[in-house]
Amino acid sequence: MASACGADGSTPLDLEAVERQVPEVLLPAHPSLITDVDCGEPASTGLGPMSCTAVVAGVEIPVIVHRPAVDGRIRVESPADLVAAVDLAGLAAERLTADTGVTTRVSCAPAVRVAFAGQTFDCVATDPDGRALDLVATLVDAAGGFRLDAAPASD
Repeated sequence: MASACGADGSTPLDLEAVERQVPEVLLPAHPSLITDVDCGEPASTGLGPMSCTAVVAGVEIPVIVHRPAVDGRIRVESPADLVAAVDLAGLAAERLTADTGVTTRVSCAPAVRVAFAGQTFDCVATDPDGRALDLVATLVDAAGGFRLDAAPASD
């Protein structure tokens, strides 16, 4: 008597379900900053990773999505570097404190930007007396270097 185990084919890939998982896997603390994911039309069956794109805070980046495991979860990686606002704010506060001699707190938004020259964060620097100054931090390189400028006056 012969017996076999298995199925007669692979389970079709639910591409929309995979694309919906990417923001939570790639940026678990800020999935709302990913506004679009596109994996094109990869083969519906197969084992290899898929080349996709994701739009993070307005910038399209490449992502590699590894197909769902037995538990349905995916793994996502990207060669793009990201800059966290909290890290940039800490560096900006150090720079302002060193330059002015006044201890300064800084907060910046959005929470994450792609490390790409020209990307900007809106920041607020606050001195110990509570006086606030609106600033713009502009990334000058992919390593996260930045320039601080006074924000343009609003009308």
